[in-house]
Amino acid sequence: MEVRKILVCALAALLAGVPIAAQAEQLEFDHRLYPPLKQVLDSGNSDMVAFDAKNPSRMVDLIAVRGKSAKTWTEALEIVAILPVPKVETAQAWMDIQRSAALARCPATFKVIAQDDISITYERQSPSCRAERAETGIYRLITGKRSWFQLTVLSKTPLDAAARDQWLALLASAHFK
Repeated sequence: MEVRKILVCALAALLAGVPIAAQAEQLEFDHRLYPPLKQVLDSGNSDMVAFDAKNPSRMVDLIAVRGKSAKTWTEALEIVAILPVPKVETAQAWMDIQRSAALARCPATFKVIAQDDISITYERQSPSCRAERAETGIYRLITGKRSWFQLTVLSKTPLDAAARDQWLALLASAHFK
């Protein structure tokens, strides 16, 4: 099965697993804005994609962009869909919770890149931190009424400026359908 079909099936399963699936928002983004991601998705290599639906309130897709597989990667895109978190009203508040958790694991720097009424994009740098899966994380948190999404670019090595800009364009393209 080609990777794009797996991703579509995984996202469909993700929404089907959410108890309010008929009302769930659907997220779209332009994967072509980061050519290495497009190349992986066009390759049909299913080893580069992992889908975790064990917890129906937190569905996770991981697409390895660089590396041997979704288990052994150096750069990846993670897509997480969750139900809204009670008592967390904004993307900023969601980011603050994630920042506190990350800082409890190890020293890190955080930089907000963009923010609007329903989303926030930020970057986390955690060099030499074994508690994090990757040295660099660029996150876009998007809060809908019935679904929340976290798009995360993970890189175990520093991203070059061109790659970072392309990833940021991809994250900025994310919107509810």
